[in-house]
Amino acid sequence: MEPTEYCELYITSLQKGQRGYRAACVRLLVHGTLGFYSKQTIDKNWGAEFENRPDAALKVLEIAHTMNTIHMALQQIQLLSTTLVEQADKVAPYRKQD
Repeated sequence: MEPTEYCELYITSLQKGQRGYRAACVRLLVHGTLGFYSKQTIDKNWGAEFENRPDAALKVLEIAHTMNTIHMALQQIQLLSTTLVEQADKVAPYRKQD
């Protein structure tokens, strides 16, 4: 996954071109690359549009994206299961006695 794609997916508070967007993107890429690349390396060596990024970073960002997707799905499952348990507690014939 290209760095610009990763930033577009996960930076929601700023739009591309807004002041601070690139700095937020660099910070996000440090985390997205699991710390394999430092802030200084990304900011200074990858280019203004991250066009000079190493090819290995693409795979690492793809892995980070997959991990993010799994995490978000698990959070959704947890929320749904909590809701279901709460609903079942209201109508289940066998409930803990107070």
